Amino acid sequence: MSAPNDPVHTRLEELLAAYGSRVRALLVGYGLDKHGIDPADVEQEVRIRLWHALERDRSGAFHASYVQRVVASTVIDALRRAQVRAAEPLPEEDDGTFDVELAPVAPERRAGDLQHMQGLQRCLAEIPERRRLPIALHLQGFSLQEIADIAGIPSAEAARKLVSRGLEGLKQRLRELGLGDFED
Repeated sequence: MSAPNDPVHTRLEELLAAYGSRVRALLVGYGLDKHGIDPADVEQEVRIRLWHALERDRSGAFHASYVQRVVASTVIDALRRAQVRAAEPLPEEDDGTFDVELAPVAPERRAGDLQHMQGLQRCLAEIPERRRLPIALHLQGFSLQEIADIAGIPSAEAARKLVSRGLEGLKQRLRELGLGDFED
């Protein structure tokens, strides 16, 4: 974090002095302990997010509504992380056989799949460069934090916005080409 005589640190301390009790009251009100989440950990995450916001916008005024939104989004992220289930481990014994039986793919289906992939690649190439890499990584299964790290995006939230907007544009273009009917 920053040094105590740093203006960002000073503004953060002023912000926490003004809204710290409200932040704690909001966190208690959400009942995080019922989900196995320590409210103190979420409060620390709120402090970190506010600090980053102050670093980005040194002249901005952060009112109660902004602080409340930061608390709400941090709680939502904590609840999502708490709901993630651990992956089941693979069985220890490996006899070297697989039980997967694949039906042969008809040539028509294979050609249609190839056309869809080529259409997807064309549409992806039309997307602005800033959104193209995040979308490609998303389609490959990377997490938002991984996308942010790989693409040099400041945060997972910024990566989420780029992916979301880019996917909307991609779906729209695919619809125009008749290559998909997507539920929104």
